Amino acid sequence: MIMINGSWTPVPILMYHDLELQPRERKYKHFYVVQKDFEWQMRSLMKAGYTPISFDQLGAGISGKAVLPEKPILLTFDDGYRNVLTLAHPILASLKMKFTVFIVSGKIGKTNDWVISEGYETSPLMTWDEIIELRSTSLADIQAHTVTHRRLSKLGPPELADELQMSKAAIEAKLGAPVNTICYPYGDYDDKVVEASKLAGYTYGVTTDFGRVRKDDNILKMPRVSIHHVPFLSLDYGVSTLNYWWKIKSRVDRRD
Repeated sequence: MIMINGSWTPVPILMYHDLELQPRERKYKHFYVVQKDFEWQMRSLMKAGYTPISFDQLGAGISGKAVLPEKPILLTFDDGYRNVLTLAHPILASLKMKFTVFIVSGKIGKTNDWVISEGYETSPLMTWDEIIELRSTSLADIQAHTVTHRRLSKLGPPELADELQMSKAAIEAKLGAPVNTICYPYGDYDDKVVEASKLAGYTYGVTTDFGRVRKDDNILKMPRVSIHHVPFLSLDYGVSTLNYWWKIKSRVDRRD
């Protein structure tokens, strides 16, 4: 049960990006987690009794149409990196854990070239064939991260509508499955973006605001918990395993 003593227990949505076999240069720390750390995280979640759910399940729980598991959690991966298929999926499939991947429909089979202007090297994104392979276990939910990964609040109404509508349409046409969740690139959104997302047919939206989902949240701007590479002992974050659990269990909400 998600209702404890008549009150809603906030639900964490974890935000991942890429995975790597070995640590990268320090400046890339927010882009990835190391595979062995990811496996520990997933096994620890399962051991602690967490149940990964979908956005539709979360929405049904919020509306009172369904009862959620005792410890629900959502696993999300932004951008659609190839290593989600090669490094994350085998672990998730072995544990039968549901997850959501937000893909950039205009960059399929290319790279995350939007990072070049910020001084970073690019990483490969999945092709359509790889995305279809990812869905083969019925655990992966593929949702939208716009067409070109631009800052939506900076766009005029026509461009904003195109980024939202064309991404949704392209994914639905290719995969034959509904797309009802938008992930705002860079976590950049405002009231105009939220309203345009609703008009484009999205039910849910996720940000990069730190927090867990409360029952009275606007489901088109839900917060998430960023999970990224932390060395086992870090001056910034302390012990990595303790930092991981603090993020998941913390009642800190930086929207307040």
